[in-house]
Amino acid sequence: TPWHSSQYTMLPIVYSQDASLEIAWSRLPLERSTIAGQSIIPFVSEGLEGFDINQPEDWVLAEYFLANGIAKVTNISHKPYQDEK
Repeated sequence: TPWHSSQYTMLPIVYSQDASLEIAWSRLPLERSTIAGQSIIPFVSEGLEGFDINQPEDWVLAEYFLANGIAKVTNISHKPYQDEK
């Protein structure tokens, strides 16, 4: 049965890339002009965790989400990294 003719519950789970997290060795962009290495491992986010701000309209939408309790800013309790020289 083609997917477009299948029942919703029978369809496979589909994942798409978002901007929530990307980790790469710093040498990769210099050596390969990309952050994609040999191993690509998924990081599954839910809801607005991967919300990305690229356009002014995205900023307005983010402010709306925060003001109306639809999203919240994560509280980070540890101090930022400081290079101790």
